[in-house]
Amino acid sequence: MIISALISCNRNKGFEDEIKGEKELDYSDAFQFKLEAIKKIEIFSYPDRLVWDTLRHGEEIIRNNKIDFNTSMINEKVTLLKETQIKELFDLIEVHCKVEGDVAPYSSCYMPRNLILFYNDKNRIIGHIELCFECGTSESSNNLKENWDYCKDDLKYFFKKAGIKYFVDSEEKEEKERLFLDSLKTAKIVNNKVLKY
Repeated sequence: MIISALISCNRNKGFEDEIKGEKELDYSDAFQFKLEAIKKIEIFSYPDRLVWDTLRHGEEIIRNNKIDFNTSMINEKVTLLKETQIKELFDLIEVHCKVEGDVAPYSSCYMPRNLILFYNDKNRIIGHIELCFECGTSESSNNLKENWDYCKDDLKYFFKKAGIKYFVDSEEKEEKERLFLDSLKTAKIVNNKVLKY
């Protein structure tokens, strides 16, 4: 009788969580990522995150259905709501790149400057991909890891067409970003000294 009561309580608790919408997103490999589930996509650009987001390194960047880093560093945000745009981006991710030499290679380098968030009809994040076009590498939610073999040039073209303009694809832009990030470090040092005195 006690076991039966415990099972019943656990079932009710899980059911209540689902009703309230409190249940955490399943980012496991078992979660099926389908076009029909995507109702909105957000694309972001920012300076090399690993330079300014120094506390994280390897931890999850999405928590509680939100970006879990300093969002004041975001340069651009584009929201895709049209089915044609969503399908085009989905196809770029799902259909593996067949153009030899354009597939993003494995690299130990990782300087992420772009993030893609996929939302369902309840405005919950159902997957994410953060990428580094410079190195051709990416990090993603588990439900997208098996599918991620993108054509860099095609994806970059899509981003530009969607309205993302921030890319570090020249020495001049790389130097400009470096100077900006150095100025942040200097400001932080100055602020810390001011706080100490």
